Amino acid sequence: MSDALFLFVTGASSCVRVPELIAEFVARQFTVYSVLTPNVAPVSPPAPLMDVPGNHWIHEYRQPPLDRYPFGTLLVAPCTFNTFNKVALGLADNLATAMIADGLGAGCPVVIAPSMNQGLWAHPQTAISHERLERWGCIVIQPVISSDPAIGAVTMATTPEIVDAVLRAHKRAGTR
Repeated sequence: MSDALFLFVTGASSCVRVPELIAEFVARQFTVYSVLTPNVAPVSPPAPLMDVPGNHWIHEYRQPPLDRYPFGTLLVAPCTFNTFNKVALGLADNLATAMIADGLGAGCPVVIAPSMNQGLWAHPQTAISHERLERWGCIVIQPVISSDPAIGAVTMATTPEIVDAVLRAHKRAGTR
């Protein structure tokens, strides 16, 4: 199970890019397990996001491989303001945040790709959480920040940047 990737998907608008991420990791021989937060459904229908060959969609606590979890590399992409701060505060109020907390506590590599609006990115708690997550060993990938103030978006990094960060974290942890 050393080439396992647990992908935690939150309800940011950039969650529509998740099938592309999954396909990239499957092509690199990862076993991908995907978990959605409850807030994905209002943004995008979950099934099309998860219907990628090679993806294993975990949507309840008793599904395999949860009897052996935590292991592998964890990727939170996209990561909303809500989930970013929950992880930094140790909150575990849904399957995804509970698994992230468990994996973080077990020393699994954690990579986070934030995606939120500029006001939330500039919020004081985001800076506190960012510093804490990095101090805990998480890799927080710099998001793409729109230069157009009318758009106000802080979007998940590009797929190649996310893949590169995960590969570095995975290699550094010696799990590949």
